[in-house]
Amino acid sequence: MQKSPRAVALFVLAIGLLASLPLLGHITKNSDYYGFKTDLRVPPLPGYAPGPEQLRLVFFGYQHCGTVCPLQLMNLKALHQRLELQPVTFVFVTLDPERDSQQELDRVMQAMGPGFRAVRPASQAKAQELAIGFSEYAAKIKAGEGYDFNHSARIYAVTPDNRRQLLYTSPELDLDRVEADIERLLAGS
Repeated sequence: MQKSPRAVALFVLAIGLLASLPLLGHITKNSDYYGFKTDLRVPPLPGYAPGPEQLRLVFFGYQHCGTVCPLQLMNLKALHQRLELQPVTFVFVTLDPERDSQQELDRVMQAMGPGFRAVRPASQAKAQELAIGFSEYAAKIKAGEGYDFNHSARIYAVTPDNRRQLLYTSPELDLDRVEADIERLLAGS
């Protein structure tokens, strides 16, 4: 069955609209934040026991990623160094719990710094469900003999009451401005 060009265009437009929904709050509001300011409830992170932090910077990725994950992790490491005196925890959530063991994730997070934690959902389906709850795009794709993931690689600033307050959509971040956002959010303004 062949689809008409109009149907294909409408489908692409609908997908584009759905992908932009997490950004609409920022587009329609006047915000002085560098990141996209939101106030959205997100699901709790499984197996994560919150500490005294006032903010979590959450990133969804996987260890076999050779593209955006290493860049975002380096951004988070730099932010960790800049914000080491602030009550901020950095949480890496694997999209690939079948290949990423908790022990290996913990080892990598320990190497990143004392403020890093790893969350490993029980299955890839649970990881996908959690990602969707954060408005994260993540899709498992075949790549040669193995598989890979397409994902949006956003960084989310989440308060202890599981409210997503900010999101950063690109690994090309102005870390000075991100740091200012985080400090401002922590100050409550």
